[in-house]
Amino acid sequence: MAFFRCRAFIGCMALRTGVWLLALISMLVSGAGSAGSWLEVYWTTHHPIALRDKAAIIIQGGVMSFLFLMTFLGFIAGLKGARGAVYIYAKFVFIHTPFIILALAFMLYTVLRPDSSNPNAVEDCLNGSKNPIFVEFCNHNLTSTVRILPVVVLGVAALVQFYAWIVSISFGEGIDMDAADRFSSRKYHGSDSDLESNPLPLHPEPPFSLRR
Repeated sequence: MAFFRCRAFIGCMALRTGVWLLALISMLVSGAGSAGSWLEVYWTTHHPIALRDKAAIIIQGGVMSFLFLMTFLGFIAGLKGARGAVYIYAKFVFIHTPFIILALAFMLYTVLRPDSSNPNAVEDCLNGSKNPIFVEFCNHNLTSTVRILPVVVLGVAALVQFYAWIVSISFGEGIDMDAADRFSSRKYHGSDSDLESNPLPLHPEPPFSLRR
């Protein structure tokens, strides 16, 4: 998969900047996602929901918590510019991204296909509460912000992690460094066309040789 590489972050910035910046964005997204997930798990102690819905929330919380820890290490490695550490971080990102996609698919499935085994599921979940937040939490539909927000967070996390993998693996492999070397070499010797039109002599004349 060598074609999933880049020589610059968003076309003009250094890859090292992209590593720590994307890691910082992932930290913010995963931190918010994990905090919201574990808060919803706490809500289920007083507002019970279907078992598969609770399982989806717990899976999301676990995936987001691990993502937060992983991107924190990537953020530090990116700031220090440690290519070896960033390369290892890229491998972890590549392995972890499918888990984000699976958590997203499971969460989306629970939203689109609510459990219909209990006809009084909403009333049991509300448990007499009329708080609008719990009303949205207990209703499984696409108009519920509490239900849609985790799907959006997981989707954003998956996209950011995919780009973070491309940037970090490129930086870890030193692709940007190779490009810089070629640029400096061309700047010193001239362009390829200049070298072809004016080739350097095989045996250059000494600078202070006597001319006849």
